[in-house]
Amino acid sequence: MFSISLKSVAQDSDYPWALKMSYGFLQYRGELNNDFFDAGNRTHGGTFAVSRYLNPSLDLYMGLNYYNLQFSSIINDKNYAATGHLISPELMFGYKFYNGYVLPEKSKVKPYLGVGLSYLAGVSKGESADLNGDTFSHTIDEVSFNVTPGVKFDVSKRASLFMEINMLMATTDELDGASSNRENDKYAGARLGLVYKLGGPKDQDNDGVPDDIDECPDTPPGVEVDEKGCPLDRDKDGIPDYLDDCPDDPGLPEYNGCPDTDGDGIIDKYDDCPELPGLPEYNGCPDTDGDGVIDPNDLCPDTAPGIVVDEYGCPIDSDGDGLTDDVDQCPDEYGPMEYLGCPEPPDVGWPDMQNETSPEVYFETDKYELDAEAEVELDKMVKYLFENPMMKIRLYGFADPRGTTDYNDILSARRVEAVKKYLMRKGVPENRIMVKALGEIQEVQTGEGTENMTIDEKFKKARKVQFETFFFMP
Repeated sequence: MFSISLKSVAQDSDYPWALKMSYGFLQYRGELNNDFFDAGNRTHGGTFAVSRYLNPSLDLYMGLNYYNLQFSSIINDKNYAATGHLISPELMFGYKFYNGYVLPEKSKVKPYLGVGLSYLAGVSKGESADLNGDTFSHTIDEVSFNVTPGVKFDVSKRASLFMEINMLMATTDELDGASSNRENDKYAGARLGLVYKLGGPKDQDNDGVPDDIDECPDTPPGVEVDEKGCPLDRDKDGIPDYLDDCPDDPGLPEYNGCPDTDGDGIIDKYDDCPELPGLPEYNGCPDTDGDGVIDPNDLCPDTAPGIVVDEYGCPIDSDGDGLTDDVDQCPDEYGPMEYLGCPEPPDVGWPDMQNETSPEVYFETDKYELDAEAEVELDKMVKYLFENPMMKIRLYGFADPRGTTDYNDILSARRVEAVKKYLMRKGVPENRIMVKALGEIQEVQTGEGTENMTIDEKFKKARKVQFETFFFMP
C-alpha cells in the first residue's frame, strides 16, 4: 500500500506553517488476513503533509492521502485477493504535549497525538471470499477514523526529525471485498521523516532579527545590528554607529558622538590641542597672552598685551641689544641696558640737586607701578624743573637682591621707565630726562635706626628710582 497524506506539524506562532515528508509502511487487518506485526507483510509508502498552528496545544491537520490497496489470503483452500486505489482527503487536530503545561515548549523530545476523520474515495476489485470466489468491482465511498501518535526531535531552527504510528479504521469492510463476518477493515503503520517549518517570525525592519526578540524593531534599512536587533555602537557611548561621526571614540550627542576632551566646543578630531581649552581661530589651541602665538609654541606665554612678538611669542628686540622693544627706549639703536637700550650719552657729570625734594621714590615688591606717595614726590620734582629750565634730571632704577639678575635688570628698567613717563605726562620734555637702569642692589645697607626694621622694610630701600638734577648746556 502506498500512502500520500497532507497533515500539519506546525511548531509555533513564529512558524505557523510546516511541511512534513516521510518514508513508511502500512499493514492490513480484515477478513482476508491480519498482517499486524508481521514483518513479511507490509506495504511501503510515503507521506507529504502541511499544518497550521492554532495555539500552544493544538495544530490543525489538513491533507490528502493516496492508498494503493493490496490484500490477499487463503480461505477454504482457495486464494482470495483484492487490489484498489484510494484517495482520502483528511482533517485532523493534533494535541502537542510540549505545550508548556505537560512538557516545556522547548523540550528536546516533542510528543504529539493526532486525531481526526478522512473521507475514503476510490475503486477496489478482486475475488470475493463471501461470494464463493466470484469477482467483484465496486466504488469506495466511506469515512475513516484516524489516530496518529508520534514524537519529533529538533535538529535546527526550522527542521525536525519525527517518528510516528498511524492507524486508519474504516467504517465499512468493503475495501477488501470480503464481508463474511462484517468485520470492518483496519490499517496500521509507522513513519520516519522530516518536518520543515515554513514562514518564520516577523521582522518588520528586515534586519535579520525577529520582532519577538528585536529590542529595536524600527532600525533603518541597511544598518548593521547586534544580536538584539539594535544598531551597533562600538564605542558604547549611546549613539549608534550609523549616527556616530566618531564610532570608535566615546563622545557626546551634541557633537554627533564625537568627544571634546577639553570642553572648548571643538571636537577632538578637529582640535589641534585636544587636551587644552582653546579658540576656534586657532583650531582649538589656547593663546593665553593674546599675542597670536598659541601656547604650545609660545616661549613667552605671559607677554603683556599690545607688545609685538616674534614667531615664538616673545617680544621683539629689533636692534639686538638684549632689551626687547617694549622696554628699549631706542629700539632701532644698539645701546646698553643701563641706558635702557639707548647709546651712552656724553659724560656731563651728576651734580647734587639743590632743593628740598626727596632724591628717590619707592616701589612694592615685584612692582613698577607708582603709588600716591611716589607721585607726590615726583610732582615736587616737576615743579622744580619748571622753575629751573636749565636743569635736567637723571633717573636710575634699582631692584632688591631677590630674584634672578636678568629679571631684576628688566624690573629696574621698567621702574625707571614708569618714572620717566610720569614726568613726561606732567609736561617735562623728554630731552630733559636721562635714564639708567642699574639692576639689583647686591647688599641692603643698614644704618642707625634700622635695627628694628623688618626684612621687607629694609628691602624697600632697594626697590627704588633715584634721581639727580644737573645743569647742562647744550
